[in-house]
Amino acid sequence: MAVIAVAPLPGSPLHRLAPSAIVARAVADAEQYAAAGVDALLLENSHDLPYTKPPLPPSAVRLMSQIAREVRARFSGPLGIQLLEAANETALEVAVAADLDFLRVEGYVFAHVGGAGLIEGCAGRLLRRRHALGADHIRILADLKKKHCAHALTGDLDIADELEQAEFFLVDGVVVTGARTGEAPRRKEVDGVSRQVRVPVWIGSGITAQNLPRDFTGADGILVGSTFREGGKFLGALDPRWLAGFMESWQRCCRELVPRGNRRSG
Repeated sequence: MAVIAVAPLPGSPLHRLAPSAIVARAVADAEQYAAAGVDALLLENSHDLPYTKPPLPPSAVRLMSQIAREVRARFSGPLGIQLLEAANETALEVAVAADLDFLRVEGYVFAHVGGAGLIEGCAGRLLRRRHALGADHIRILADLKKKHCAHALTGDLDIADELEQAEFFLVDGVVVTGARTGEAPRRKEVDGVSRQVRVPVWIGSGITAQNLPRDFTGADGILVGSTFREGGKFLGALDPRWLAGFMESWQRCCRELVPRGNRRSG
């Protein structure tokens, strides 16, 4: 799965481009990913630094909704959305309006401290809202021990405890990451989650063309963002050479390795 890092949206400090240019850039990235053979996409307001907790600016939400509809019209594979920081119910509403397939959710269970402050568990509110909207088909992929966050509040719980609670709270899939963007999770941690989990598990950070063969068999799917961008930078522009190199490694792994549960998703 490839992450489309949407350009800074209205209301964010780095916002400069006209709405039409922001839409065009996201659509161009989606088309380039599709042409390269990526089988799923995730829209994310990555450039809206510094992130803020909801409510997000209405103009930003409207534009993100337009982007979601435009990408949906051009991409038939699984398409999801994440809105930082922890604007999970807003992301759900965008997903419903644009006929998206899934959300990536931070703060699904328990609580942690993110860059914008305290993030409380949202599972109860989010799933009730999903059901009220008649959108139970929209899957929820929840981050475990969210990266770039402090987890002292749950220092007595390890990632297996968070996994157990997320499954108890009806999650559809989980995401395991390193501590920061660009850092791969510890293989021991991935293996521990994969052995216990009853839902699909995704690796959500730090996967490159070089380490992909090591981690390919440990998860049901891979989320990739920085690796596809100039210099491997989180906020770099999509680089066709980096994308092509990764997809070559991906196809080689698909031919030669058997992933967890014999399920493949890049």
